[in-house]
Amino acid sequence: MNRTELEEQLNALYTENANLEARLSSGDYKVIKNSEAERAGEELPYNPQELHSERQAMRETINANEAEIERIKREIEELDESNQVSE
Repeated sequence: MNRTELEEQLNALYTENANLEARLSSGDYKVIKNSEAERAGEELPYNPQELHSERQAMRETINANEAEIERIKREIEELDESNQVSE
């Protein structure tokens, strides 16, 4: 793969992570509403198992993307180093 393709992959991963992080943040209110309802002894408005599963899946994707980002960064560094040697 060339540098441009690797940078495109990086940008796609950064964008996906930003979207997932935004979804996590925008869904925080559900966790708060459940917590408030629980403390008040009321019925939970959101299914806690589903909520946890959805949020955990997003976190796992973010973590996998972060690992892939680091791998791609190393690959770009190696490419840059090999280009410097050949110049």
